[in-house]
Amino acid sequence: MNKIFDVVVIGGGGGGYPAALRIAHSGRSVLMIDEKGNLGGNCLFEGCVPSKAVREAAALAVKIRGAEYFGLDAEIELPHWDRIRSYKDRIQTYRYAQHRNEIEETALLTMVRGVGRFVSDHEIAVEDWDRETTDVVTGHDIIIATGSEVRSLSIPGAEYLWHSHHLFAWHEAVREMPLDIVILGGGYIGVETASMLSALGLHVTLLEMAPSILPGMDQDLVKVMAGHMTQRGVRIETGVRVEAVARVPGGQYRVTGRRVFGNRSAEWLTQQVFQAVGRVPSLPPDLGLEKAGVAYGPKGIMVDDHMRTNVPHIYAPGDVNGLSMLFHSAVRMSEIAAQEILRHGHSDDAFNPKEMPETVFADPEAMSVGMTADEARGAGIRVWEETRPMGVEAKAQIMGNTEGFFKMVISRQNGEIIGVQAVGIDAANLSSIAQVAVRLGLTPRDLGRMTFAHPTQFEVIDRLARSI
Repeated sequence: MNKIFDVVVIGGGGGGYPAALRIAHSGRSVLMIDEKGNLGGNCLFEGCVPSKAVREAAALAVKIRGAEYFGLDAEIELPHWDRIRSYKDRIQTYRYAQHRNEIEETALLTMVRGVGRFVSDHEIAVEDWDRETTDVVTGHDIIIATGSEVRSLSIPGAEYLWHSHHLFAWHEAVREMPLDIVILGGGYIGVETASMLSALGLHVTLLEMAPSILPGMDQDLVKVMAGHMTQRGVRIETGVRVEAVARVPGGQYRVTGRRVFGNRSAEWLTQQVFQAVGRVPSLPPDLGLEKAGVAYGPKGIMVDDHMRTNVPHIYAPGDVNGLSMLFHSAVRMSEIAAQEILRHGHSDDAFNPKEMPETVFADPEAMSVGMTADEARGAGIRVWEETRPMGVEAKAQIMGNTEGFFKMVISRQNGEIIGVQAVGIDAANLSSIAQVAVRLGLTPRDLGRMTFAHPTQFEVIDRLARSI
């Protein structure tokens, strides 16, 4: 292996590989070090991709149960988890092969399965697990993209808790499902997991410490989401602080905690407990950031909006900086870092976390881009809201999915759309247009002059805009 590279990338997930490929295709030598020896990070191994595959299986089960709406007779037995697991693994296998081809077709990219540790600000000790060697290499520029890991609860019985690895890991997910489960955490991961497992026939209880699920999202959206999930059989309890999990006879677990409001004790009996209390930047102690002089804190490595750390030639895009812990955000940050390196620090591109679409792939779907009305008012921005029901559009009626709404948050100062929220059919897809509107500072008039195909749910956008 060469000892000098133009760029060394530590981590092969969304924060690392887009930059690595872009830089290598631009004619510079790149070394990428990743524990899996492939691209995709945790998103592909046990996160976004496999969880959304399971979600699609669950959504199809719901559609089959509702076949009568379409004039059809159809029945479905309780879904077989082992078959869904195999389908999920197949999608992951396909994407790993696809990424392997990308690596092999990129001549100036060297991939090592292993770990990298700083020796100095330009030197990395590379532990190659396949060759069973450790070499020190030099990188003119270095990208730290070690991603994030599951946040663990520090409570008695934490060792009993499932997390994303147990449900979604490639070829390592559990082979049997319980009949009921308690989910700790009502953020987007907890809500998505509760929705899909309920659709697969599990009895689900969702516990959240905040006053509502999906903290920080538009409260009108949250009401629709919580109401629909409750109708589908998910038991949602908010204002709960979980304090311990214990095994009890009969192969069950007892979850104990307290009601935040009223300080009353509470407990739940279940066959399994799943934790979804967020993720934290992955900064292993032996990464050696101190040897490189890279500044970091509890929320991750400190970067500017060009992904530069306090050390001029070291960058930290993706979950590792804690700015926006979403895969598509990591990819965007990675591309910005690549531009900075290729243009020698003179790129005019910058990262704005508020522009990043936040999506919830539950039933119903939800999304948010930009500021909610409450956030805007809290920042001293005068705004008004305009809303259109999802169910007035032909697509929603055709699909028998008419709940929810599409909302624009508009600045009274300049008429620009500074936020968009939606819940209902195809909400996640609608976030793409919402991101364009917020990033470009479009007005309702701008969107009203656009035309979206009929019958698609995108029509809710231009029709709302033309009504303003």
